Amino acid sequence: MQKQPSDLSFYSFFTKYSLMDDYGFSAGLISRVFRKILPRFPDNNTVEWFLVQNNNDAQKLISFLDLETIEQSNIAKELNLSIKTLCLKVAAFGLDSNIQSKLKQLNIYKGNFETLVSLIEHKEISKKKELVNQLNIIENDITILRKNKNKIGVNLHATVVTRRILEYVIRAKELVDLKLNLNSATHWAETIQKHISYTKEKESLRRFIVRHFDLVILEIVEHTSNKGEKYIAETKKEYRHFFYKSLLGGAIIAIFALAKIFAGSYKLGQFQNAFLFSLNYALCFVLVKQFGGIIATKQPAMTASTLAKNIDKNDNLVYDSIEEILVLIKKVSSSQFVSLAGNFLMALSCACFLYLIAELAGVQDKLGINSKYLITQVSPSIPVILYAATAGVFLALSGLISGYFDNKVVASKITYRISNSRFFLKSSWLANFVEKKGGAFLGNISLGFFLGCAFLLSYLLPFAVDIRHIAFSTSYVGFSMMNAHLEINTLILALSGAILIGIINFLVSFSITLFLALKSRGITLPFLPKLGVRIIKDFVSNPLDYFILKENKSNKV
Repeated sequence: MQKQPSDLSFYSFFTKYSLMDDYGFSAGLISRVFRKILPRFPDNNTVEWFLVQNNNDAQKLISFLDLETIEQSNIAKELNLSIKTLCLKVAAFGLDSNIQSKLKQLNIYKGNFETLVSLIEHKEISKKKELVNQLNIIENDITILRKNKNKIGVNLHATVVTRRILEYVIRAKELVDLKLNLNSATHWAETIQKHISYTKEKESLRRFIVRHFDLVILEIVEHTSNKGEKYIAETKKEYRHFFYKSLLGGAIIAIFALAKIFAGSYKLGQFQNAFLFSLNYALCFVLVKQFGGIIATKQPAMTASTLAKNIDKNDNLVYDSIEEILVLIKKVSSSQFVSLAGNFLMALSCACFLYLIAELAGVQDKLGINSKYLITQVSPSIPVILYAATAGVFLALSGLISGYFDNKVVASKITYRISNSRFFLKSSWLANFVEKKGGAFLGNISLGFFLGCAFLLSYLLPFAVDIRHIAFSTSYVGFSMMNAHLEINTLILALSGAILIGIINFLVSFSITLFLALKSRGITLPFLPKLGVRIIKDFVSNPLDYFILKENKSNKV
């Protein structure tokens, strides 16, 4: 004989979430793969079992419910217990010592969770509307906590937990609403349909991976966006300042480009070359940062995150005015253009100057400059474009690494721990360095080793892998044009190739980071074509606005 709904347990159906589901990423992934092979089946005394047996027919379940007398049934008691259980989970989260300290740090009233406990202490939840109001207050508090992750720091576990607590709050409110309308077939149908949808998504392997991936990226881009704001010029003065700083960056890169050519001329083994090239790149990027210069191609990973943050400027995972986004894109584009121009001009000029100095010193033949080889490496071709794109991928990755480290410094309170660690001699200098420059330092070093070791991938993959970077490539053109007489056509082709490399570096790095940043904030792909069409139309009408900053005080980042 088939069991009737009145004989079944509604408790797990109401609470929906189980503490047994609170596992880490690896365990969750493995368990979902296992359940794809051997699906989980609900206990035969539950409503979930009843729905499975009846092909998730919500109306069949409702038809068996006696809605007129349901308030006196065991179902109503289990509903009360489920509401209390979810609220207690929420309260336990808010009364945790670590969460209490973060609430205090953000000046959020800590007593809201204690008030929630007092509202559910009674046998019957009589103050239903007061309970909903209190849950709304707590939902707002947790949302503020999540929004201010830059101030308090965040890790993947904390992000997952706060999201789960928000789900508890939302579910508790849904159950209170059901309790207020316990005799309503419409409310029961809505509750059952939500459960059916949740059950279908719960075991989804793809959804599990995507959600955790998005959370990790969101942690990172929150910090890279803060760093990116200083790479977007707001005024003509800042625009000129970017140009001067990019000139410094170009000069330093020209020096290290010569050092790379010199190191490569010794014909060492591949691993020795990879190590030397990596150190050369890393030291170059660190010194540019230390002396206050700008490397244009390192900016896109930061500015793309800033752009995404401003697209979702209310932090509600909803994009705002396209016109405002367009203004910001123009600022990003013009800032990147002037930085690329400064790097390009100074790298070329400084390379020529360095060669003249070497020629005056009579050591030009010892530099190992092979003009024909260098020009071939820069001139436009399919491999050069692919190598420039590879560099763009590494530029984006290094920006994400920088943001990840900055986030961990805040979330783990590294600076405080260093300044109080005997092992580090309680060094306040080291603590301050890690806090202020640690992320950038690690990002620069990682980028150096990515670029320096990239060619080794050719031995592992069935195709050649290498990188092309605009400032280094431009320097190679400078050294080549001074070392050998180049025809004007060859020179123009080489310079065009260097510019093309810069454009590819920028577009790939910017696109990857922007895509990840938008995805992490829940902005869907259909939005991108709409934005793209608007940008193309505006670019055709006002092309100079994307290269020369048009100062507009009313539209600041």
